[in-house]
Amino acid sequence: MYVRPFVITLLSCALAACGDSGRADDSASATTPVSTTTSAASTTVDAPTSSTTTDALTGTTSTAATTSTTDEPTGTTAANSTSTTLTTTVDPSTSTTSPDFCDPQAVADTTAFTYVKKFDTGIPDMVLQASFYNGDADEVMIMSFSGKARRFTTDGTPKGDVIDVPPEALPQLDGATYDAKQQRGLLINQSCILNEVDPVTLAVLEPPQQLGFGMSICAGLALGLDDNLYIASYGTDELVVLSRDGMTEIRRVDMPGQVGLTGFDGIALIAGSENFLVMSTAPDARAAIIDPLGAVVVPATKLGLAEAPLLGGAPMLPDAVLTLCGNGHAWLCEAYDATCFDYAPDDGDKDACGCLIPQ
Repeated sequence: MYVRPFVITLLSCALAACGDSGRADDSASATTPVSTTTSAASTTVDAPTSSTTTDALTGTTSTAATTSTTDEPTGTTAANSTSTTLTTTVDPSTSTTSPDFCDPQAVADTTAFTYVKKFDTGIPDMVLQASFYNGDADEVMIMSFSGKARRFTTDGTPKGDVIDVPPEALPQLDGATYDAKQQRGLLINQSCILNEVDPVTLAVLEPPQQLGFGMSICAGLALGLDDNLYIASYGTDELVVLSRDGMTEIRRVDMPGQVGLTGFDGIALIAGSENFLVMSTAPDARAAIIDPLGAVVVPATKLGLAEAPLLGGAPMLPDAVLTLCGNGHAWLCEAYDATCFDYAPDDGDKDACGCLIPQ
């Protein structure tokens, strides 16, 4: 999201899809605040019952699961008879099981989300721009453009008071994600400076890193299953993929040409999938689902309509998009308000946090 250097009103934002592209001709816009530039958790399972089988020699338990998928063009749901096996290890001391692995190919890809509810975050700086889901703690961190943050449970209940984002990640905070492998939050601002932080306190863990590669107005961040950084470069209308250390360019995707999105302003890895939910805010708010190479899985559509990928209610101007691997939901927040919107996956809730750890 991009913020103009002069004061604007919420009404004018609503009428004009306000924001600034950062380009010389100022022809595009992104979600923007008011005065600069914008834009696996382990699962405990009861001890094996008669519905499972246990190998006494190896101490492993096998269970079968059946998934279903949604036919996007017709909006109908078709049963998928594919049966997948998850191997778990029994801990005799606790009589619980925990996943040894999670195969993302064994989890049905979510291709549509339906609006459930919205809630007030109580964050005083009502320009919500960045968020991530901490799968290890099963909680969400929501942050504002100017540096206010708060933790929430997965139903939107605050877990603590409002705290400050570290100054190293400011000004113009505009994207975040969670690294489940290293158990830390990753924050990015519009100057494309990356910070690695404690996911609960937001204390900086590494020196800030200035990312290069010609990106302009970094406005969204995700970490792929390939352990690469996926960055929304709003100023160049590109998805830029970098190695996790930020030192090597992997690929670039022309978002208007390849995906049909201009004003690329947000990205989140979909729980249990290698695909990404991507957002635009200019000239209007749209969403699409793409794969890691930028191929379209679900075409871009306006928010708030009865069309995938996001059906039903929607923020006037969305930002701080994330997905929750603990239940598979997606959240979008208002760029000019303190509210967030909860969407449930059309293929049903799922705990896919184990699938989001890059291998």
